[in-house]
Amino acid sequence: MWGLAGVAIAVPELASVFRLGPWPTISATIGHLAVQHNWVRLLVVFVIVVLAYYAVAQLRGDPTEPKVVNGRQLTANGRVTTDISSVRYVNFEGYLLASVASYAVGIAVAVAEGRIHPDSYLGAYVLYGLIALMWIVVPSVLALFRREVPFPTLFRTIGYLERRAHPVAAVLLALLVILLLHLAFYPWPTIAS
Repeated sequence: MWGLAGVAIAVPELASVFRLGPWPTISATIGHLAVQHNWVRLLVVFVIVVLAYYAVAQLRGDPTEPKVVNGRQLTANGRVTTDISSVRYVNFEGYLLASVASYAVGIAVAVAEGRIHPDSYLGAYVLYGLIALMWIVVPSVLALFRREVPFPTLFRTIGYLERRAHPVAAVLLALLVILLLHLAFYPWPTIAS
């Protein structure tokens, strides 16, 4: 599922970079927010560091079993829940359909908004917000209510990769650190032409 999420992020990112889509990149969108509100840079760093802090504990031990980590109950897919023993899986096909539908809506809004108001960030906020909502927020909220989507968290996925293809996991973690620096110090690295 994270491969699909990667495609869902890469397609609009590349469309923006190559001027095929009338919306800005995620970095430009967050950079725009940071210019409007200085605290956004701190929020980006805070979120990434806190997620990484909690991810480290998940990377230890067997990633296929539900467990308690630092007093928090985690589902087998790595999400916090209130009761491990009563977690049920959400229908995968239904969740996938809802994710694809929200993605299509996000693309449609971004295209329409970009054509009507070329300098607007509204379409990008909707598009990238829906991606975050369906791949991160909704699965986490469902887990709190003892419902589990049938795919692991990003960090649990990295844990699986570490066991099967250690160099790939190391590269992904390094890229996440670069992403942290890039978003916190946007537009770093500035590439001059």
